[in-house]
Amino acid sequence: MKNLLKGVSREEVRELITLNKTPWVSLFLAPYPPGETIQRAIQLENLLRCSEAELESSGYDRNEMHAMLAPAWSLTDARLLNEYQEAGLACYVAPGEFHLHRLPHRVSDGVITGRRPYIKPLLIPRPATDSFYVLALSKSRVRLLHATPSGITTVPLPDAPAGIDDLTQTDPIGRQAQRHIAPSTRGGAGGAMYPGHGGNVYDEKAEVQRYLQAVSSAVERALNRTRDPLVLAGVDYLVSIYRSLNGYAHVIDSHISGSPDHVSDNVLCEHGAHMLAAHLSRLATGERDRFQALLQHTPPRASTNLRSILPAAHAGRVAHLLVASDQQVWGRYNPDDETISLHEEPLPGDDDLLDIAAQQTLLHGGEAVAAPAAEIPGNNGVAAVFRY
Repeated sequence: MKNLLKGVSREEVRELITLNKTPWVSLFLAPYPPGETIQRAIQLENLLRCSEAELESSGYDRNEMHAMLAPAWSLTDARLLNEYQEAGLACYVAPGEFHLHRLPHRVSDGVITGRRPYIKPLLIPRPATDSFYVLALSKSRVRLLHATPSGITTVPLPDAPAGIDDLTQTDPIGRQAQRHIAPSTRGGAGGAMYPGHGGNVYDEKAEVQRYLQAVSSAVERALNRTRDPLVLAGVDYLVSIYRSLNGYAHVIDSHISGSPDHVSDNVLCEHGAHMLAAHLSRLATGERDRFQALLQHTPPRASTNLRSILPAAHAGRVAHLLVASDQQVWGRYNPDDETISLHEEPLPGDDDLLDIAAQQTLLHGGEAVAAPAAEIPGNNGVAAVFRY
């Protein structure tokens, strides 16, 4: 049994597609509220019985079918299913294959039996506002917060200085080592002076840069296994310097302005969520504008026509693909002569051609994402950007 408890990567989807097995039973279970495990187990039983009936009607041997589905039937034990109670599940079964995925997004109950695994539910991205980070920056304090639907947690930054003073006290070649006391011209109090070009003048900007570079390096190490967006919080000049040093690829353009020192974690994350939502809205508008420009290119560098997209996907020409997560286009595609037959209702041997386009895009190194049809340009439930 292969348990993938944190969703599934694009590489794992490609591995699933390339497995040379048939038939495939693709089962999907919506998350159920606590206390309804038995109802969920009954629903899984119903889906499995539907798949058995379809396999039997297609002529598959009953004993082989029962052996193939046995790992999935084991999940109908409510005690075992309880482990996955509040997660959406995708279960893929073929002869000698059983893959169980706990999904980070919602899916609907359903089963599809066919020659290939049905992958579109694996391509639905988790909403960006479901999981993001806020980095609160000041000279005296650094906080990295992780906001998820489960709550807010503080991410440890063991390699980061606690504040700019911490950096200077622990760095033997930094400001503390270079400091000497000079007589003051006002009232005799001593002042810190630092060697430098043109006189003993403390270079505060360089000191802040060293401090923020240390913070940036610590943040990069802490986030090296995630692609979640990061919102910065701090006074404008600190944020500006931090951006010039930042190496994490998913920092959003806008930031929470002002000192975060006396702002609670909850308030910072509330501001971060609003800022991230506005950022994503601007990105979506920009993407739509760029897509329209590519449609007008001669020859077109984009399309919303499935009859153009399917041959391009098989030829490896599709760089980016959007397919509808909430609708299917049933039919058959012959890559040899590039003919397409479409049917309003699925006939024996039919595929969801949106799913086929996504599979071919991934197999040829492109990116495929499933989204609600209302969010996809055009009215066909599919949109593609071509490599050439």
